[in-house]
Amino acid sequence: MPTVEHLAGQWREWRHAHVTTMFRPYGWTSLVAQYWLEPNDSGVTFELLPGTWSVEDGKVMYTPPASGPNLSVNGEYPIGPVEIIPGRNQTYGHGRSVPVYFGECEVETIVRTTKDGQKLYGVRVRDPRKATPIAEAGVTAYDYNPAWRIPGTYTPAPITDYEAETVEAGVRESTPRIGTFTFEHNGRSYTLVLIGKETAAGTIQPVAHFRDLTNGKTTYAAGRVVELHFTDETNTRIDWIDFNYAVALPCAFTNFVTCPIAPPENHLDFEVLAGEKKPERQVERTMTYRKDASAA
Repeated sequence: MPTVEHLAGQWREWRHAHVTTMFRPYGWTSLVAQYWLEPNDSGVTFELLPGTWSVEDGKVMYTPPASGPNLSVNGEYPIGPVEIIPGRNQTYGHGRSVPVYFGECEVETIVRTTKDGQKLYGVRVRDPRKATPIAEAGVTAYDYNPAWRIPGTYTPAPITDYEAETVEAGVRESTPRIGTFTFEHNGRSYTLVLIGKETAAGTIQPVAHFRDLTNGKTTYAAGRVVELHFTDETNTRIDWIDFNYAVALPCAFTNFVTCPIAPPENHLDFEVLAGEKKPERQVERTMTYRKDASAA
């Protein structure tokens, strides 16, 4: 194992980059709205956005107004209906999504499902003028402790899409499961289900979404996530999990997200005294999805 000095130094650099990314102008704390469209919705208007919005053949379509303010879609003002491709656009560049702006605000679309399996389409607005300053968020972490860098074994499995319940009541999000990671703590064996998060580069990032006995006390109540790392070129081996890299989900900072709920298999019966602590500024959870609330 590398020296403690090396591990702690790498963690400090990563921690700085993570916090900076979270609180950048179009980061998670800049979200100000999350609207919803259902299949075959047509001519819907939203309070913070121009034009009308529809769902056609599974595509979110924006129709600009005859005159007045308009969206900027990939650097151009559309003159007719245009698809707003799902993804995090400028923020992450996921999939085929492109930058979409309305004035200073960024606009993005997402695809989710209901508990009945029906498709849902979200339209989000990010306003950099509303982004929470780092100093006001009160985000801190435990000091780096090498004892929480725990060796273990990865067991790959065929990728399976699992529709997880989320913090947004009635909305589910697909979380592709890629296998499990088994480790020992205090003489007991634990196995975490891993999901495979797609990166902007098109690669798969293993992630464990877990709860432990610090939740609601010193860490975010809904649990935390920690990224793991493949240690071979075939992406079939993971040698350790480092809980020092555990962070709160975006729902710790905003209502306008659909963070999945940690699977019951990943509820740990001990305190993980490592990683990010709960932010000082608490979010009072309110729901954005109601069948009668998607139209302004």
